[in-house]
Amino acid sequence: MKPSNYYNIILWVGSFLLSSTLFLFDYNQIDGLFLKKSMVVIGRDFLNVWSGGNIALSGNLDRLYDYDMYRSYIAEIFGPLAPYNYSYPPHSLFIAVFFAELPYATSLLLWTILGIIFFIWAARPFMPSNLLPIFAILTPAALVNIWAGHYGFVIGGLWFLFFSTMEHHPKRSGIYAGLLTLKPHLGLLIAFTLAYRKMGTSIAIAIATTLLLVGASGVIFGFDLWRSWIVDTSALQARIMTDPNPNFYYRMMVSPYIAFRGMTDPMRLCIHLLIAVSALSVFWKARNAHPHDLAFISSSTTALILPYIFNYDLTVACLGFAVFLYKRWPISKSYERIALWLAFMAPLVVMFVDFVAPFCLLAGLCAQVNQIIREEQTKQAILA
Repeated sequence: MKPSNYYNIILWVGSFLLSSTLFLFDYNQIDGLFLKKSMVVIGRDFLNVWSGGNIALSGNLDRLYDYDMYRSYIAEIFGPLAPYNYSYPPHSLFIAVFFAELPYATSLLLWTILGIIFFIWAARPFMPSNLLPIFAILTPAALVNIWAGHYGFVIGGLWFLFFSTMEHHPKRSGIYAGLLTLKPHLGLLIAFTLAYRKMGTSIAIAIATTLLLVGASGVIFGFDLWRSWIVDTSALQARIMTDPNPNFYYRMMVSPYIAFRGMTDPMRLCIHLLIAVSALSVFWKARNAHPHDLAFISSSTTALILPYIFNYDLTVACLGFAVFLYKRWPISKSYERIALWLAFMAPLVVMFVDFVAPFCLLAGLCAQVNQIIREEQTKQAILA
């Protein structure tokens, strides 16, 4: 049994209608590769992947994490653009170099297609039988990720691979956990899962994989890049989060800390901590869930505990709200269906009414965990 046709229309048509405004906005300002009003290029954040890879191949790596030199490099190729910075750790260059030498538009197309294929393939084991795998890349977060040209499909695919292998293939799961250090701040609950479930083999492999990536990138690109990334880029990211100007990228950040940026720093920090603690307490109730459920609730929780996270980082979390609807529709309460729909739409809602998004995500997380607990209680009652 799956959601009614009416609910399906609300879920997916709503996603398409809201996300289409982003693509129409770009279409109305496009001039070749250039988006005139936004002062960016098509693919937006993919420019960092392409530029980082080309800088690595050129050997001029001192430009990578130097904010002014990096902007000058981009301006030499594309002309004056809005501020860009390369914020990924040095081992991300192992991916970036593969997309460097192709023309920008060709490289962007290849990046998008490969990302879509990888994410759908990795998500297949998590999809219920009444939801086609193609819908994995039709969620609001997935569509935003396509629009933004970001790492959402890469990180999301690795996330799925970790949780699909953690029970029966600990060595593989450790490798995937190590690879997730591509965006290390997103992996807090991956680390918790490894520790809480006492996955010693996976932990050892994850540490070894991370050290291998750090060592290899240091040997090939220079260990000084790691110092620059840790010191300079961290300081820059902190300035980005506290910039008082009404920057557009704030509209893409779903964290409570950013959503309430109009308040004083102590007040919005208190609100963020309150929501983060609430999310963690809800997550704790389902910490022993099956890995296929844990993958989604851990991703939903991550979206609420991190102060620095964007809507395109929610490819797994957003899909999870839809999966829970389709997988557990018969046992869903009406208010849970509403909560899951709101959470599903949160990656787009944040761009229009930003302060609502964290509450939508928290409501969706509560609905997910309630369903897991109710389902487990039903199983125990039957066995009794």
